[in-house]
Amino acid sequence: MWITIQGKHLTIKIDLDRYIPSPYPFFLIFGIKDNLIVGACWKGKLEGAETNVYGVLQELLIACIQMLNPKSSTSNFARKEAKWHGFVLNENNPSYELITSSNPSSILYFEADGNILKVYYYNDLLAYTNCREYENRHRGVVELPLREFVEDVLKISREYLEKYASIIEKIRLEHGEEPDDYDSLRGLYREVERLYRESGFR
Repeated sequence: MWITIQGKHLTIKIDLDRYIPSPYPFFLIFGIKDNLIVGACWKGKLEGAETNVYGVLQELLIACIQMLNPKSSTSNFARKEAKWHGFVLNENNPSYELITSSNPSSILYFEADGNILKVYYYNDLLAYTNCREYENRHRGVVELPLREFVEDVLKISREYLEKYASIIEKIRLEHGEEPDDYDSLRGLYREVERLYRESGFR
């Protein structure tokens, strides 16, 4: 059974019926607008990548913190790594690199250009698609309002914590895994909430 959690621009789908004993036990699809960031398409059907769900949400919350609090951002490192992948980020903008907790990983570079967030992405798994609509779309850039990105991450994280974290955790524990630290994830959520309130978005 696939569950779907989505905001205005971001969508995450998780398959609860399949579990692989590994660091990336669940199949997950992550999209921004109509861009497939994590996952693949085979024979006209979307398929998830093996993923650590907790890790993906943790990374998205940290990305929000980095964009809302430029003093803590790792911009120089992100710009250097992005250039290696063929993406040029403005040296005056806060930037952040995110490598997804998935197998294979997708690589994202976030760049806050005023109130606009640019997300540069490279989805290695999608490079091998046989779906015409996704050919040559394994890399690209998506632009969206920074405010709406943060709102989506908060909405998706909140819904996950309230509705699905206990289900995911039950499955993991049944397979002998150690419990994840949801107090830490809630702490990141509260920090993003605080920075969002202080950001002065209108």
